[in-house]
Amino acid sequence: MMRKDQLVKVVRELYEIEPRIWVGLNTEQKKTFVHLLNLIMDSGERDRLFNVLNEIVNLDTGQRADLAELLRATRLSNIIQTIQMIADRQKSVDQLKKLVFCPEYGANERDHVQKCVESCYWLFGEEYHLVGAAELKFDKALREYLYLLGRDVKAEKITHSDRLKELDIFLVRWLKQLDVVQNVIVELKRPDLTLGEKELSQVKKYMQVILSVDQFNASNMMWKFYLVGNRINSFVEGEIENASLRGDRNLVHAVKNYKIYVRTWSEIFTDFDLRHNFLLERLRFEQTQLVSDETTAAEIIEHLPQQQPA
Repeated sequence: MMRKDQLVKVVRELYEIEPRIWVGLNTEQKKTFVHLLNLIMDSGERDRLFNVLNEIVNLDTGQRADLAELLRATRLSNIIQTIQMIADRQKSVDQLKKLVFCPEYGANERDHVQKCVESCYWLFGEEYHLVGAAELKFDKALREYLYLLGRDVKAEKITHSDRLKELDIFLVRWLKQLDVVQNVIVELKRPDLTLGEKELSQVKKYMQVILSVDQFNASNMMWKFYLVGNRINSFVEGEIENASLRGDRNLVHAVKNYKIYVRTWSEIFTDFDLRHNFLLERLRFEQTQLVSDETTAAEIIEHLPQQQPA
């Protein structure tokens, strides 16, 4: 009863101070708005109440009606989480750009670039699960992989001579309707390294290890390998040109269900912009609120947004 009395008092005072809040709302919409007030008061966030109300007051009649209808179809918390996810993605990309493009941050592959990519692996595709990262050896990767697919985790022993090599990023998603398992392995290189034959040969060795294990090679399993860095040399450029007739951008090697790509960070960030710019422009984020003030690679890693893929 005390909470109800407080809510009634707030509604009455709001009406006296700013009656425009209620203009154009029908009964259901008014109920929704009062419920929103109740949630804010009950959450211990009363100091932010007027920030929320100010935004609602500035909506025109049609926009308030749209908001009320939208809240009938989904929860406000879902809307907020989606907007926060987009903002976090923009911030993560901005931080990753600093690590790979700005030498003054002192970023290296293992401690900084890899940890940042672990938090935003959606750059390589949506709805993937992270099988593992950071010094993940093939034996452990296979066990984790089978567990995520709900299969017998008693994995066969890997005997390939390169079985002890470590994966940077290993992703998987299972398209159950199509019964297709899509796998992605990302090999990251330090920002100042130019990608060449040696680095590409390393990724091909990873492919050979996986080819040697039957449990990695069902007919419905597709594999993509990405070698990622800032620059590529003439050898890699030639490999991309040789594979260009397949019409698959950045492809350098393909056999059976396996494909190897070499990509630069500039290309990856451009793809992100193409996929997200429409939403970012519509949301009109204040860029100054998204810019972080970290001055070292270690500070960037410490302040990474904690988020999940969509």
